[in-house]
Amino acid sequence: MTTIETKPAAANLIDGQWGPGSGSDAIEIFNPATGEKLADLLPATIEDAEAAVAAATRAFVEWGARPLGERVRILYRMKTILEENAENLARTITLDQGKLLDEARGEVARALDFLETALAAPMLYHGQNINVTTGLDARRVREPLGVCVAVTPSNFPVMNTVQFSAWALVTGNTLIIKASEQDPIASTAAIRLLQQAGVPAGVLTLLHGRADVVKHLISHPSVAAVSCITSSPTAKAIYEAAAASGKRVQANGGAKNPIVVAPDADLDKAAAGIISSSYGMAGQRCLAGSRVVVIGEVYDELLKRVVAIANQIVVGNGFDDDVTMGPVVSAASKERILGALAEAERLGATFVLDGRNVKPSGGAETENGYFIGPTIIAGLDPAHPVERMELFGPVINFHRVESFDAAIALANDTEFGNAASIFTQSGAVAAAFERRVRAGNVGINSFPAPPANVTMGGYGASFYGDMHVCGDAPLAFYTDQKLVVSRW
Repeated sequence: MTTIETKPAAANLIDGQWGPGSGSDAIEIFNPATGEKLADLLPATIEDAEAAVAAATRAFVEWGARPLGERVRILYRMKTILEENAENLARTITLDQGKLLDEARGEVARALDFLETALAAPMLYHGQNINVTTGLDARRVREPLGVCVAVTPSNFPVMNTVQFSAWALVTGNTLIIKASEQDPIASTAAIRLLQQAGVPAGVLTLLHGRADVVKHLISHPSVAAVSCITSSPTAKAIYEAAAASGKRVQANGGAKNPIVVAPDADLDKAAAGIISSSYGMAGQRCLAGSRVVVIGEVYDELLKRVVAIANQIVVGNGFDDDVTMGPVVSAASKERILGALAEAERLGATFVLDGRNVKPSGGAETENGYFIGPTIIAGLDPAHPVERMELFGPVINFHRVESFDAAIALANDTEFGNAASIFTQSGAVAAAFERRVRAGNVGINSFPAPPANVTMGGYGASFYGDMHVCGDAPLAFYTDQKLVVSRW
């Protein structure tokens, strides 16, 4: 068994100082692969949140006035520091979140991609000058908003932390991150590295707390903008509360992403794509496919191939080289998923593959980990709540339909609209799917994960707001435009 050499501590960063929160009800931090307690974290309180906002407000005066080039140079140092510490950071993610080490390395690489995209700000941050008439000029300039807040999720504790930090800071804002309490060690490690780039006190803040801290931050009169990635009910609540107080908001929610397989699809490629989409990171991705819709007579053959590959998945500690799927992030996540599967069984679902009693590799060391094996259920009415909810785990719901129209209807029969994919060898079918499916990210014989420099969309309950989190959309989100008309 390969183990990480050190166990970095989680802590709050307020006004440039690291330390525990003022709360007394400790947040317990566990290794998802072993169930071992890693630490007790004293959480931030409302008083800590007040201190954080006050420090960020003071820091904004100087930081927002800095030339763009100076802010970019700090981001470049951030990138260099992350690159130098990439392996240790990846190992911290695996320890804290549970994903495979290779998946954690991929997360760090994606964080670097977001930094590189934000480094392009000088090429995007254009003003506009117009000669209105003789002696009358107009120009448009961008200005930062002020104090911003980001509520980050447990599935990408480093990538999303870096992503929001990069864009908020390069545009001249100060940022308070309220990280997920499920894996706070990884987000702390990321912010410690970013801080080493020379970020002034108060410009970047990290809080570990519970819902009361989030509610206080999003309603605070000194906070100008709120970003979050969370479940849809929470995203909607954050959006409504923040927007009601006049703040700019981007709130990413959950998903129930369909994968449609047409009769002419390459079934080997489709099966491999389904496995990768649905079981990568133990299904804990907002773009993961969880509803497979198969058209016609290829259903049985495709299902057989998916089961054959799924049976080869080795569940265990993400540090082990032979393991191909890690645990879910917490005991609560495991209990929630198992409860939903028990309800599906009660409703008459057929368990084609049942991962509820999986035995992870690693023996006694992993017997208390939060493992659920690859699971495939069929025969569940799409209208049942269990079929419609986001399980956020390694579970696929299989459905057979008899026509392309029926497949589109089932793919769209959801409140969500984050991602949708189709496997087909027909360009006409692919074009029709792209046009008719209601999803912000569409894959054609592929997983629809966008690069950092391309906007990642989301329809319906998958996104609340009007400016997304990838591509150059953050530039618009984190800045206001001012028009100056002058006559001399």
